[in-house]
Amino acid sequence: MPPHTRATRRLPALLALAGGYFTVGVASMSVIGFAQPLTADLSLPPSAVGGLVTAFAITYALAAPAMQILFGDRDRRRMVMTGLAGVCLGAVLCALAQSYGMLVAGRTVMALGAGLVGPTVSATGAILVDEDRRASALATVFGGMTAAVVIGVPICSMAGIAIGWRGVTWGIAAIAVLVALAVRATVPGGLRGSRSGARVLLRMMVDRRIGMALVVPLMQMSGIFVTYALLAPWMTAVAEAGGRILPETAVPTAMFIYGAGGLIGNALGAVLERRFGAVGTLRITLTALGLGFAAALVVPGGLVPLYLLMSVWAITAMSFMAPQQKRLVDLAGDRAGLALALNASALYAGMSLGSGVGVAVHGGAGPLLLPAASLAFVVVAMLALEISQRPARA
Repeated sequence: MPPHTRATRRLPALLALAGGYFTVGVASMSVIGFAQPLTADLSLPPSAVGGLVTAFAITYALAAPAMQILFGDRDRRRMVMTGLAGVCLGAVLCALAQSYGMLVAGRTVMALGAGLVGPTVSATGAILVDEDRRASALATVFGGMTAAVVIGVPICSMAGIAIGWRGVTWGIAAIAVLVALAVRATVPGGLRGSRSGARVLLRMMVDRRIGMALVVPLMQMSGIFVTYALLAPWMTAVAEAGGRILPETAVPTAMFIYGAGGLIGNALGAVLERRFGAVGTLRITLTALGLGFAAALVVPGGLVPLYLLMSVWAITAMSFMAPQQKRLVDLAGDRAGLALALNASALYAGMSLGSGVGVAVHGGAGPLLLPAASLAFVVVAMLALEISQRPARA
C-alpha cells in the first residue's frame, strides 16, 4: 500500500488520538479560563488557581514516565481509554468539589490520567504510519493540544460565565468519554510498546544523546513561559514605556493570535522536517524563537508590533514540537513510548520552571526584562541540542 494511502486510511485514528491530546490540554489549562467564577464560588484568593495549575503540571511530569514504566507493554488503545477514564473521574471530582483540597485531589487524578494519555497517543500515532510520514502524524496528534489552546480554553472561559465553572468541568468529563469512544472505534487494537524498568529510564536520562535531547524541550518551554505566563504585565509595561495605555482587549487578542499562530506552526513543523530533517528544523525554530525574544527587548509599544511578536513566538514554538518528538522516536527505538513520556514531562516541568523564573524576574528586575530571561533559556536549549548531536564516545 502506498505511504500516502496508508496515512489517509489512518487519518480517523490520528484525529481520535489528537482528541486525546485535546482532552489533556483542556483538562490542564481550562482552570485558567474560568478562574474568576471558580474563586468567587469557593471564596478562594486568585492565587489559588496557580496552585491548581502547578498541582496538575507536577503530577503530570511525574506520572508520564511512571505510567510507561508500569504499563508500557499493554495494549495502547486500552491505555489511552484508561487514561481518559482517569481524566473523566478527576473532572467529576472537581465538579463536585466543595473545598480547595478536593479540587486539588480532582486535579491530581486528572493529571494521572493525562499522564497516561499524552505520551501514549504520540507513540501510537508514530507507529500507525510509515516512517517518512511520522512527523506529519505526530503533528496531527499534537495538533489536539494546539486546538485546546486556540479553541478549548477560550470556550471554557466564555462557558464559565454562561453555565458556571462546574458546568464546564462536567463538560470536560463528557469530552473525555466521547474521545474514548472515538479511540475505541478507530484505533486498532493489539498495538503494544515495551515495558521499561526504572533502570532503563535512568539509562535513557544519563545517555548523552537522549538525555540532552530531553533538556532541549525543558529549556525551550521554560523560555516560552517566562514571558507568556506574565504576558499581561509585560505587554502593559511595553505599552507604558512607549507612552501608551494598553487596551483591555489587547491581552485576550494576543492570546488568540498566539493560539492561531500555534496552529500554523504545528503544521509548518512537519513540512520543515521533511525538507531539513528533525535536527535542522529544531535549529531553525530555536534560532527564530531566540530572535523573537531578542526583538521583544526593543519592540515599540504599539499593538501591531506586539501582535506580530506573538505570532512569531507561537509559530516558532509550535514548529518545534513535531520534529522534537520525531527525533526522540528515532533515537529511542523500541523505547519510544518512554522517551515521549519523558519529553512530555520535560514540557510540563518547563512550564513550571519558566513561570517561577518569570515571577522572580518580574519582582526583581521588572517585566521589561522578561524576554531577556526567555532568550537565555532558548540559548541553553540550542547548546543542549548541539551537545546531543555529538557522537558517543567509543
